[in-house]
Amino acid sequence: MSELVLTHVECGVQVVRMNRPDKKNALIGEMYAALAEAFAKGEADDEVGVFLILGSQTDFSAGNDLPDFLSWEALSGSVADRFIRAVAGAKKPVVAAVRGAAVGIGSTLLPHCDLVYAAPGTRFHMPFINLGIVPEAGSSQTMPLLAGHRRAAEMLMLGEPFGVETAEAVGLINGVVPGEDLEETAMAAARKLAAKPRSILMQIKTLMKTPPEPIMDRLTREARIFDACLKGEALTEAVAAFKEKRAPDFSKCR
Repeated sequence: MSELVLTHVECGVQVVRMNRPDKKNALIGEMYAALAEAFAKGEADDEVGVFLILGSQTDFSAGNDLPDFLSWEALSGSVADRFIRAVAGAKKPVVAAVRGAAVGIGSTLLPHCDLVYAAPGTRFHMPFINLGIVPEAGSSQTMPLLAGHRRAAEMLMLGEPFGVETAEAVGLINGVVPGEDLEETAMAAARKLAAKPRSILMQIKTLMKTPPEPIMDRLTREARIFDACLKGEALTEAVAAFKEKRAPDFSKCR
């Protein structure tokens, strides 16, 4: 694993930290490869229930490192594409803590996360139009869905930066947290998720990311999974904990 990306597992949470603070965590190929590897390993590790993405103490990410970016021959099939797909397709929940610069992929990555917290003063910017390229990471779809067409047009077609107030109003972030509490708040949320029954958590995420369908079809889909849950270890443990007046322990539930 590259020293530009630091990882460790804590309380069922795989912490993935971008570690190029002198360049505001501008991403280069080596970092994308390490980030993709971290997600692949976390998905395969039964000890990991949740991912937590962090930047430095000053910035989340300034986006792609321009000299490195100019050496790309294609996004398709690249390490950047592999990382984006790893986060967008993650079966386990993804939490992010954002501060300072959140430019390009530093912003377009966030709709694929399940919980996002930002420090005051964070600046979000998707300047693709100003570079003569189209948006990536599915943001041409995720941002209109989150923000509505007109707000998304400001962000993607005008390429205008915006602050935490707008980010929270359109649902890009869950909330604004004082900088000194940011990472602990995100970690606390990640720990809470990691303590939930893992298989149920992943099934809920899968349901939430399933494309819209006729409501009767969704009722059928949910009922099929619900029926299987009735025979599951998680429900048995939850009922036992209720009867015994204790907190449930889902750590051994499949």
